Amino acid sequence: MLGTILSIAIAFKVLFPASAVGISFFDAGPDIIEPGESSVLSWEVSGADNVTIEPDLGAVNSSGSLSVFPSETTTYKLIATGDGKEKVAMCTVTVEEQDLLISSFDASPDSISPGERAVLNWHVSGVSNVTIEPDIGTLEPAGTLNVSPTATTSYKLTASNGDKEDVAYCTVTVEESPLPPEEKTVPSEEKALPPADNLPAPEEEQAQKDLPSIVSFNADPDVIAKGESSNLTWNVSEAADISIDQRIGPVSLTGSQRIFPEKTTTYTLIATNEAGSVSASKMVYVEEPSTSPSPSAVSVPEQVSPANGEVFDNSTAQATLKWKTVSGAVSYSVEIDSYDSSTGKWLSESSRSDVVSGIPGISYSFEFDEGVNQYRWRVWASGSEGVEGKKSEWWAFSSQAGSVTETGNTSAA
Repeated sequence: MLGTILSIAIAFKVLFPASAVGISFFDAGPDIIEPGESSVLSWEVSGADNVTIEPDLGAVNSSGSLSVFPSETTTYKLIATGDGKEKVAMCTVTVEEQDLLISSFDASPDSISPGERAVLNWHVSGVSNVTIEPDIGTLEPAGTLNVSPTATTSYKLTASNGDKEDVAYCTVTVEESPLPPEEKTVPSEEKALPPADNLPAPEEEQAQKDLPSIVSFNADPDVIAKGESSNLTWNVSEAADISIDQRIGPVSLTGSQRIFPEKTTTYTLIATNEAGSVSASKMVYVEEPSTSPSPSAVSVPEQVSPANGEVFDNSTAQATLKWKTVSGAVSYSVEIDSYDSSTGKWLSESSRSDVVSGIPGISYSFEFDEGVNQYRWRVWASGSEGVEGKKSEWWAFSSQAGSVTETGNTSAA
């Protein structure tokens, strides 16, 4: 009886062999995001007992999708195992960091009487929130706010993003109410005195108004690379009109302005009142980009096996792709394409092929997919700075007896 059961079990195993582990696809969409955004991982696996995704995601179903919110560029690794076999696929979600930028921070009007209001205006990019001091706190990166200080107040805006921080200032001046003139009492005796024509005329008062004062006018930083920005800040008093050249125009007594000079530029601030004008200049130096040569791409790896046109015996369950070492390469990538006899096309021509990246050595093994007999492969190298070299030619091979030359065009894409 036991022998009969074993015979039946063996017969079933021969007639219905376990499906080979296969990863149909594993990708991310979109694969480039900004901080705080999400990407969706999607995958489909067949013939696997266990499927896991690293880092941090753990065990998942054989097919599905999952939203991820990486704070930095992350490579996800899908591992499928079954019947002692393992297959791996990887995809990367790139997180592009947005530059921290305080575009503007000012007050309108910047001079008020006690009890009146001023409006603070600001616009910052590259952060989720900002803080304004004193006594205001955390706010959205762009907005307006009414303030009614009882005394002249300098407001500080702070924007931070990780280890990066930038600040800007603006001042609201509160003008004190003028005191009423004191009434001068003249003694009756003085009123009765006749005018003395021979006395000299009293000295006339000359009301000389002071010129404007430019307390500060700075650029931070004052040395930038081409394409970067600097922040002009200023603080002026006793001025009726203030302007900055280089197409900036009229500005308030205090404020800041983000600038993007394409070359070394001098900015001049002019402050004017009834007494005259004063000016101050600040130069922002723009350094030209380095002329050092870009990293050269590595050469094309020389393929070794399987050779173009090689045929594997039906009993062979897997193939090992081999190639020669390339000078300067830190990793290799292989693309494995399969031929769909039902459509008469290679898989890459109708949907997608399997690409495995980050291979440190000069070989890669994979299992033949059930029902697929004809394949082609190519390989390329990546240098130390991530520069990919050119791809090799397609080499076709088969997992059963017969020619592979009838499967279509195997020229390099």
